Amino acid sequence: MRRITILLLLLALLLTGCGSATNTDETAGTLTVACTTYPVYLLANSIVGEMEDVEAELVIDQQVSCLHDYTLTVQDMKAVERADAVVINGAGLEDFLDDVLEGRTVIDCSQGVELLTGDEHHHDENGDEEESDPHIWMDPERYAQMARNLAAGLAELDPDRAEEYRERGEAVARELEDFADSLRESDVGQAVRGLEIITFHDGFSYFAEAFDLEIAAAIEEEEGAEASALELKEIISIVQAQDLPAVFVEVNGSDNAAGIISRECGVSVWTLSMIMSGSDGDTVQAYEDAVTENLTTIWEAYQ
Repeated sequence: MRRITILLLLLALLLTGCGSATNTDETAGTLTVACTTYPVYLLANSIVGEMEDVEAELVIDQQVSCLHDYTLTVQDMKAVERADAVVINGAGLEDFLDDVLEGRTVIDCSQGVELLTGDEHHHDENGDEEESDPHIWMDPERYAQMARNLAAGLAELDPDRAEEYRERGEAVARELEDFADSLRESDVGQAVRGLEIITFHDGFSYFAEAFDLEIAAAIEEEEGAEASALELKEIISIVQAQDLPAVFVEVNGSDNAAGIISRECGVSVWTLSMIMSGSDGDTVQAYEDAVTENLTTIWEAYQ
C-alpha cells in the first residue's frame, strides 16, 4: 500500500504540470464521467451513449482479471483528473483508489445492493476473511440495481436532464432483469441448475447464486500467491469425491493450479470470464453475451 501511495503522489505531481489533465476547448461543455471498470462503463455507455454533450470514458482499459494488484498508469490518472465525476463499482473493489478519489465527485453503483460475504478461500493481506464480495456485477439482477444507482447519480449531477437519465437507467435495468429471467428459463439455464463447479477465481459467487449453481471450491491465484499444497489436496479430494469432469479458470487469470488438478485427476480445464475487459463503445449487450457464454461453457464442460 505504501508503494501505491508513493506512486500516486508522483503521478499527481506529474499531472499538475500537464495541460492535458484539464478539459480542452474541444471537450468544454461536455459532461464526462470516468468509469473505473469495464462493467460500470457498459452501464454508463448504455445510459448516456446517445445523449449529446455527455461522454462515458473507461479508466482501466487493460486486460485484467481483477483489481487486487492493479497499479494505476499515468493515462488512468489523466482520465480521472479530467472527468466531472468518477463512476465506481463500489463494495470495496476500488479501495486502492481512495487517495485519488478524495475530493472528487463519485457515483457509487453498489449503494443498497445486497452483498455476499467473501469466499472462505480468499483472505486479505492480514490473513482475515474478507467481509464482503465486491463482484456484484456478475449477477444480472444486482447489475440492474447498479444501473439504477448510476442513473440516480447522473440525475443528481446533471439535474436539467434528470428525468432522461432515470428513464434510460430504468430501461437498462429492466433489460438486464428480463435477460436474467430468460436465461434462467432457457435450455442451458435449466440444464446447469444445481451443478457444482470449482473455479480458480473467487469472483463467481454472485454468478452462481443467480443461476442456481454451487461453488464447490474457489481459489484466487495471484502472482506470488499460488494455491498451497493443502488447497490443491482439498480440491483434488472434491473433484474425486464428486466425480467432477472439469475445473474453471478466469480468462485473464492464472491456470497453474488448474493444470495440476487436470493432470492429477484427468479433468478438463475450461475458461470463464469476469467481464473485466472489452472494446470502447460496448454496451450491456456485451455483458449479456459474456454471461450467456459463461453459462454455455459450464454446460458444455459437463457434457
